[in-house]
Amino acid sequence: MVILSGFWMFQEYSRVVYEEKNITAYTQRANYTYSAPVTEPNPLYPEGTQLGMGKPAYFFSVSPTADISFVYSLEAAESADISVEANTVILASCKGGYGEEQKIFWQKGFPLGDSKTAQLKSGEVLTSNFTLDVPQIQSKAKEIQDQLNYSSDPTIEIVTSINYEGKINGKEITGTESFAIPVNISSTYYQMPEEFGFVKNTYNNIWVQKPPSLSTVKLPLLLFLLSVVLLGAMIPVRKMSRVDPEYIERLEKEEKNSSFKEFISEGKLPENRKSLLQVEISSLQDLIDAAADMNERVIHDAGTGTYFTIHSGALYIFFDAPLGENQINN
Repeated sequence: MVILSGFWMFQEYSRVVYEEKNITAYTQRANYTYSAPVTEPNPLYPEGTQLGMGKPAYFFSVSPTADISFVYSLEAAESADISVEANTVILASCKGGYGEEQKIFWQKGFPLGDSKTAQLKSGEVLTSNFTLDVPQIQSKAKEIQDQLNYSSDPTIEIVTSINYEGKINGKEITGTESFAIPVNISSTYYQMPEEFGFVKNTYNNIWVQKPPSLSTVKLPLLLFLLSVVLLGAMIPVRKMSRVDPEYIERLEKEEKNSSFKEFISEGKLPENRKSLLQVEISSLQDLIDAAADMNERVIHDAGTGTYFTIHSGALYIFFDAPLGENQINN
């Protein structure tokens, strides 16, 4: 049992196990930054001032346009060599319906600047710069609303689509990703987010070797330890089964005669016992009773296994084992 459980435990611990893991193959990063130049006379800012990102509002009467920069990069786990094309549009749309069931009623895209192309390696960036004329976009969206006779406020977004093709980590890859930021336009001003960055990971599912774990050998280890404990318990039991039968018999006799200990002393048969009249008593109890009647004490000779008492030239004796009788006769 110990050998089998030990072998089982070794097999389980050394068994090769694989697990599926998601490994990042490549990461695409994109970011929009912008500023709004002051181009109209106003009581707040001198003309030519650049209003940075994060203003609560940008007024049409102060800075009706925004200069926007879009930056894109791709970082591969190993290597990349791709052709990238960036196209930016202003996407105007209007949704209707109830709760999460809203659907797009209409949608229209207006190109923003020219397309931008570049050949990128891992970590290199593509930058696209363009100018957003907010009142013009507002006018185009309103024109569509008027023609549709639909008065709900449209949603305006800046959407840059990236088309990429080439080798990533040694494999031919073709893909498209879109990156959008909202532009909130009211009747006299517009708002844009303070910062809008994107990180998009693409994963590969691979099988990797799982390191050995104690959890995999829990059952065989438990069986092995149990076998060791049982083997350890059997050893003393087997030793006990080999005890000399005569020793066990002697212990049983001592236990049996323990109630007579107060009447018995240890000693030896006298050497002149042959000159004494020998009277054999049939039991230790009878010998003790006779000794008490004679006011004598019983003597135990451990060497011959006999009990005796001497009174008036007579040897009263009880043989506890045949061996004792033979030794005396010899």
